[in-house]
Amino acid sequence: MLILGLLLVVVSGAAAVVLIAYNTGGAAETVSAFGRDITDVTMMQAFVAGLVVALVFVLGAWLLVVGGRRGREHRARYRDARREAKATAKERDELADRLRDEDEQRAGQETAAHPVPPAERSAADERTEPMPTAGRPAVTNIHEGQSPTE
Repeated sequence: MLILGLLLVVVSGAAAVVLIAYNTGGAAETVSAFGRDITDVTMMQAFVAGLVVALVFVLGAWLLVVGGRRGREHRARYRDARREAKATAKERDELADRLRDEDEQRAGQETAAHPVPPAERSAADERTEPMPTAGRPAVTNIHEGQSPTE
């Protein structure tokens, strides 16, 4: 809209300059532009043509203003969205850090409150039995006698 408005302002301004520069006035005049006679017009026709040119100029100026305002609003919304995203990311990172700290404290408290004796620790670490699957066989693509690396 900004470019269209600018184009309309330039074209209407050029038309007004051409009409003024090439026409001296009088009862009935010949309109000429760029060395050519275009038509004969009366003063009323010239006045109406001037009104039309003025309206086109105003329309172009209005489109310039609206396009500029729209661009400013779009940039402001984009800037606000970036600012909000940055604040949200900062808050997310702070909450993640706090949660990590709480988990570390909780893990330290549980270890201190319920220490595992060395005899039980080795038995728990060496347990390699799969978890029971409620009566269903475990789904695997390894058949008896095969190695997982084959």
